Amino acid sequence: MSSSAKNLRPGAGAGEPLDAIDERLLAALVADARISNKQLAELVGIAPSTALMRTRALSERGIIEGFEAKLNLSAIGRSVQALIAVRLRAHDREQIDRFTSRVPRLPAVLSTFHTSGSVDYLLHIAVATTEDLRDWVLDNLATDPVVGHTETTLVFDHIQGNHGPLPD
Repeated sequence: MSSSAKNLRPGAGAGEPLDAIDERLLAALVADARISNKQLAELVGIAPSTALMRTRALSERGIIEGFEAKLNLSAIGRSVQALIAVRLRAHDREQIDRFTSRVPRLPAVLSTFHTSGSVDYLLHIAVATTEDLRDWVLDNLATDPVVGHTETTLVFDHIQGNHGPLPD
C-alpha cells in the first residue's frame, strides 16, 4: 500500500490525505484524548487556534469518531472478562439481524466482532464472577434459537495496542 493511500480515511477521495501535522495531532490524541487544546498545540508545534481547527476538521472528515473514557473493569465490579466465539445456526439475513440487534446491546458486552472463518461473531464481555459468566452464556446465548454453538475463553490480561492504525 502506498504511503498516501494508507493515510486516507475509508471512502476518502484522493484529495484528503493526512499531512504530518494531522498525523502528529492524531498520535497525541490517541496517547491522551483528554489533553487540553493548548497542550496539544504545544506538543505538535502549532498555534492553539490551528490545533482546534484541525482537530475539528479531523472529526468532520470522520477520521476522529469520538472520545471515550477507558474504565477499570475491576474497579466497577466486572473483573472477569471473556471472549465468546458464536456460531449461528443459519446465515440468513433474518437471523443475523436478530442476533446483531439484541446481543451487542446487552450490558455485559464490551465489543462485538462479526467475523469470517469457523465462527460468526466474537464477543468481548465483562462480568463480576465466573458464575455470572456461566449464567450470562446460558441466559443470553444457549437459549437463543439463532445460536448454534458457543465457545468461551477467559481473558487473563488485556494488553492494549494502538487504538487505531496510525501512519508510520
